[in-house]
Amino acid sequence: MSATDAGFIRGFASRQCAHCRLPLPSRPHRESRGAETLLFCCVGCVLVFRIIGDAGEGGRADWFLAKLGLAALLSGNIMMFQSLAYLGTLDALGPEVIRTSSWIMLVCSLAVFALLGVPMLRIAIKGLFRGRLTLETLVGLGAFAAIGFSATQTLRGGRYLYYDSGTMVLVFVTLGQYLDAESRRRALALLVPTMSGTRRRARLFRNGAELDVPPSSVSRDEIVHVRAGEEIPVDGTVEAGSADISEPLLTGEWRPRGIVPGDVVNAGSTAVDGALQIRASGVAETLADRVERFAFEARDRRAPIEAVVDRVIAIFIPAVALIAAGSCCWWGLSGDWERGFQAALAVLVVACPCALGIATPMATTIALSIAIGRGCLVRSGAVLETLSRVRVIAFDKTGTLTVGQPEVVDYFASPGTSAGIAGLRLAAGVEQMVSHPFARAIVAAVRARGERVPAATEVRVTAGAGVQGWVEGHRVDVGKLSWLGACGIDLPATSAVDRASSTVAIAIDGRLDGELVLDDPRRPEAVETLRTLSRMGVVSHLLSGDRRDVVARVADGIGLIDYAGELSPMEKPLRVSALRASGRVVAMVGDGVNDAPALGAADVGIAFGPAADLAKESADVVILREDLLEIPRLLGLARRTLHIVRQNLAWAFLYNAVAVIIAAYGMLRPIMAAAAMVLSSVCVVHNSMRLSRAELNGSKKRETRQ
Repeated sequence: MSATDAGFIRGFASRQCAHCRLPLPSRPHRESRGAETLLFCCVGCVLVFRIIGDAGEGGRADWFLAKLGLAALLSGNIMMFQSLAYLGTLDALGPEVIRTSSWIMLVCSLAVFALLGVPMLRIAIKGLFRGRLTLETLVGLGAFAAIGFSATQTLRGGRYLYYDSGTMVLVFVTLGQYLDAESRRRALALLVPTMSGTRRRARLFRNGAELDVPPSSVSRDEIVHVRAGEEIPVDGTVEAGSADISEPLLTGEWRPRGIVPGDVVNAGSTAVDGALQIRASGVAETLADRVERFAFEARDRRAPIEAVVDRVIAIFIPAVALIAAGSCCWWGLSGDWERGFQAALAVLVVACPCALGIATPMATTIALSIAIGRGCLVRSGAVLETLSRVRVIAFDKTGTLTVGQPEVVDYFASPGTSAGIAGLRLAAGVEQMVSHPFARAIVAAVRARGERVPAATEVRVTAGAGVQGWVEGHRVDVGKLSWLGACGIDLPATSAVDRASSTVAIAIDGRLDGELVLDDPRRPEAVETLRTLSRMGVVSHLLSGDRRDVVARVADGIGLIDYAGELSPMEKPLRVSALRASGRVVAMVGDGVNDAPALGAADVGIAFGPAADLAKESADVVILREDLLEIPRLLGLARRTLHIVRQNLAWAFLYNAVAVIIAAYGMLRPIMAAAAMVLSSVCVVHNSMRLSRAELNGSKKRETRQ
């Protein structure tokens, strides 16, 4: 097999079945799908895959359900014959009937064991070779012991049969696996519409002909045409057209967002009511792809608390084996080996730590999916666990606590001028030719007044200083006050403008007309966000590269006491490290490339809103919607999740411990032990689903307030 071929084989690197995700045998079954080769653990997975296709968690749940249905049918026949034996009915029918029914139960039990028990036994054996004890070890050994002992009795003509116990154990355990897979399927259902395979093809024109091509084949700067009601296939910038776009799968926001030429749009959004022409960004991984990648990476990465569970299980399983052996010997030496064997089998069955195994992943999977539904991408369950322990948050200023888009807030006109209205309009004429954020703010201020922006000629831009040109017969200079002075314009000895503010001076026909004051407004939800964090016991800091006086003004406006300004990109991570030195868990929230080092230095890095690609790659969490309140909501979700995980673990461990003691005393039949084991798993699943119900209630309350 060449290196090229290996890149198209799914399951080769992970050694997992492409359908049910169980470990692959040494010679897996292969199935081709185009250029891709899929590896399967058995013929059954191949057949089911051909029927239901590549359905991910849904396919895993469907496969468990298919096996469960067939195994339940066979086990039902076993239970019928076993019940007749328990009631003495078979004895009245004669030895031939007893022998025939025994052989029927043997055949049915072997079929159930091949269907459900062999995969578990395979996992258990592989775990033993690697020095690990798994959840499947007890189940596989218990079922194997019950069916093996019963098969020996059948071959010898004995009557001590436990086929019902061995097969129903496997059925109940598979039922627990199905419930787990089905819950994961529902939890991940939010991702289905964002999968790359469901996105529309891209419509564009090449050589005068209209073509529908895969989004991956669209080159940078090509124009993609999107009609009203269609899904946007690529990331890019709107070149022409305007529309409301719906992007709940990317940002969690259900309200459409109005976009005009120049706005950035992402694949996975839908143009609700207008046609668009989009200039493709040429980025191979779209935002929708990243949502999908983050989600599945998060699902597959283990949280630290899961490692603790593994260590508990590694001690728990040998202890259970010793209790089972001791119980069997104690009853046997007392003269009742049959009851001793039943007690040992019941101990092995009821002690199966399935609830321990799903206690953490069940809750974290639901929590991660809830976060995705709100436009928050969390890289792993480990990050979610760390978020629950965050007690300090450091915020960047521009684009995080503030909008990141300056706007005109005041105009100080020079004596004898037209109070700034005419001067502002003329300044917008030259500034509309400039891409600087201050220039866009001036143009927006004029349009907000309902004024028309006049055309400008002979526009010349001095980088980092200002711009000059002719508008309606007037020479207009707009820029820094010092630059206007260098251009020969008389400046007043004093100014009424606070030098801590960001200003732009305007000169008309060589005379200073006035100074504009611009400010980056804080986000309207910033104050409520900080208050909510404070109530949660989280201390907030402001770390910015902006001037100290500007940072101080912003901090004072939102009620922040701890702040620092004029920090370089290399000084921010040092400040974050100093906060971590106090022993508290620190999160850093930022949106720019210069925030990437600080995001990496924190225990949890949070890239907020329209964050730069580097910031997103450096972050542990990406919040796509521009709502700061998502930060305390995410912390609250993480804390509730860890609380439920601890409840699940405590319940599962105590339940199993008590059940093992009862079984060791011979007070549980093996089949009742299997039912009790499943009941524990059902309780864990039900408790984890509280997260979904709490989120649903919270969403309804937020919608009511809005």
